[in-house]
Amino acid sequence: MNGAAFAQREVLYEQYVQNPMAINPGFTGVREDFNMTAMFRRKWFNIQNSPTSQTFAADGTVADGKFGIGFQALNDQTSYFTTTGFVGSFAFHLGLSDTWKLGLGAQGGINVLPVSDGTLISNNRALGSFGLGAWLRSEQWYLGVSKPELLSQKFGDQALGTFYRRPLYITAGGSHQLSEDVMMLPHILLIQEKDHDLRFDFGSRFWFKEKVGLGASYRVGGGYNSASAKVDYLQLTVEAQVGRNVRLGYFYSTRQAEQIYAQYSGPKGIHELMLKFIPNPKGFQKF
Repeated sequence: MNGAAFAQREVLYEQYVQNPMAINPGFTGVREDFNMTAMFRRKWFNIQNSPTSQTFAADGTVADGKFGIGFQALNDQTSYFTTTGFVGSFAFHLGLSDTWKLGLGAQGGINVLPVSDGTLISNNRALGSFGLGAWLRSEQWYLGVSKPELLSQKFGDQALGTFYRRPLYITAGGSHQLSEDVMMLPHILLIQEKDHDLRFDFGSRFWFKEKVGLGASYRVGGGYNSASAKVDYLQLTVEAQVGRNVRLGYFYSTRQAEQIYAQYSGPKGIHELMLKFIPNPKGFQKF
């Protein structure tokens, strides 16, 4: 019987719109400005001990923008299970032309998470993590391909299965100035994972005078072995640029409850708060 590692870094992965480095180390340093992003998530406020999580990400560049260095941390509490993760990333940025650059990145770290032998949940185990990614971009477009988790893991003599995620991400998007005061930032994401249906995210954000941002995205597909329930959900976003250095955000997602909360019949939304701080911004951060 395969073992299973629970609740790896799904929380980080789902925050890719506000933090693309979460799914692609090739993005590390793309914004060039040193920046820090902290997010707090809470599911289903009316359920006692419902899941909560905190994430932190920071990255910047050295050597005149040729190299990006980043760090991410996660603490996730789901009922009785706790996951923590620490990941460092590095990227080399290569100029392909006057308008296009390519970021080639790698990341490595540790996931501390509960591991099961198929019968009982054991104590938390520290498991290594390693991933690769590439991020091609211009001023208006980007394309990313990444595998943020490449390592297969073992628990004793058995391979970890089902819940230890090793997805492939392909993402694309850009920015378009609809008018002098309105900017549109569309995006699409394809997620391929063994034994799962393909998942697609698509959506867009709209910034007004670079002060207020409104957005929506939708995910379809992703059932396990084509038999489990899909993970379709809608996310709505509101962001505000508070001065040059600070951005605040609120995000609401509709999503199915985990099995342990399946009997709960009330609202099951996911609430997230974001604080982004850029000490010395060179301009408005689109991505």
